[in-house]
Amino acid sequence: MTTEKIHIMSVEGAVELDLAAVKGQVRIAVDPKAVFARLRVHTAAAEGPAADAVRATEIGEYGGKLSVSVPEPAATGGIVIGGNSFGGGTAVFNGSFTAGGTAVGDGDIWIGGRPIVVDGRVVVPQGTVVTGGSETITVDVVLPTGSSASVQTKHAETTVRGAALKTLRFRAHNGSLKATRADVLDAVTHNGRILVETVDTELEASTHNGSITIGAYHGRCASVRTHNGNASVAASPASTGRLTARTHNGNIHLVSAGHLDLKTSTHRGNIW
Repeated sequence: MTTEKIHIMSVEGAVELDLAAVKGQVRIAVDPKAVFARLRVHTAAAEGPAADAVRATEIGEYGGKLSVSVPEPAATGGIVIGGNSFGGGTAVFNGSFTAGGTAVGDGDIWIGGRPIVVDGRVVVPQGTVVTGGSETITVDVVLPTGSSASVQTKHAETTVRGAALKTLRFRAHNGSLKATRADVLDAVTHNGRILVETVDTELEASTHNGSITIGAYHGRCASVRTHNGNASVAASPASTGRLTARTHNGNIHLVSAGHLDLKTSTHRGNIW
């Protein structure tokens, strides 16, 4: 049994999507046949932190704007220890020590709300795997053509497929972006790669740890920057203006970009 929340826009046509999801995966499809944008937030869990987060998801519709906020699932799986000691490098806890929701005290051990040791006796079969609710939350969105999307996440992988988005804005701490096409791309991630097949007008992409790959660039201004990772851009004859490409530790590979105003630099890497 799954837990899900579904929303279908009441107005037809292109929308501006503003999506915030802490972790899991985000999947956006731009469908030329779609009349109304639609959203499904779901997890395989029927109960627990992931299911609670799905049920707590906030969805707002304001004219042609769709706002979605998926909260972070509650932490589970820690340890509480009272009056116990551990040999070797000894740690003694007088009272209780709590880490994340799992309980250990007076001879009892609970993990993820499940009793593991009761009165000093193991009460689960040997080899039992116990988790604190690590089910994945998935956000599936279908957008009509001409739509724009803004995705903000800490730890979610994001994919965009289908027709072009008017604007794609992406912000992540630990997460990668893989997209088919955008007229304007504005993408920043700390740990993760950025892979976009086609950018038509404006390109701004940066990552601290990860690579940037743009399969085809037709625009008028572009900037790609990485600290640790390679940067690759293939420019078409239709592209104009300046292309800036900078890395600290990584290679820069520019294809068919000789007609552009190039600004390139790398501290440790090659440029070709």
